Amino acid sequence: MVVNTYYKFIFVHVPKNGGRSVKRSLATIRGNRKHWMAVSNHETLGGFYDNFKTRATWRDKIFRRNPSSQYFRFAFVRNPWDRMSSLYHFLTERRARDEVDAVRSFKHFLQQMQEGVPWISNLHSTRSQLEYLTLEDNRVCLDYLGHFEFLEDDFKAISEAFGCPLTLSHVNRSVNSQVDYRTRYDAEMIEIVASR
Repeated sequence: MVVNTYYKFIFVHVPKNGGRSVKRSLATIRGNRKHWMAVSNHETLGGFYDNFKTRATWRDKIFRRNPSSQYFRFAFVRNPWDRMSSLYHFLTERRARDEVDAVRSFKHFLQQMQEGVPWISNLHSTRSQLEYLTLEDNRVCLDYLGHFEFLEDDFKAISEAFGCPLTLSHVNRSVNSQVDYRTRYDAEMIEIVASR
């Protein structure tokens, strides 16, 4: 998540949606409030609002810095089947976790996710994208919802909307990013992601 008091925006980082690229581009501008952020890179919008008062400093209170509904709130989402494929390939390429060595295939990974294997269930990236965008009353609370499939165009439109045109730098791209995710699925796998 990035919260900026100068341009008055909140970027909600939904995992596996180009968020690191967006954050890198946003890090170049003034007004970002790092002390307002959670330890996790993937705090939900509702969680941020719930915890804001405990993170605000006395200066924030004096200058009335409050990321209220007047801030421009935006996020990116992605086709969930593409997102799960991307997650699996990220984990297997980077070997980010030792548990990955026990996963035999993408299908096996999805089956384990469905069975509730703890290390997979606890990954931020297996949570529903909607969880990151809603408040406690399950209301989506955004001004702009961009799509990973149009990341560069949507990011350009968003940065222009809050008055600071930026270019997007790509980071964290998978080696398999050019492969059509649809070729990796069978009917059972499609259903697992749909039910998730």
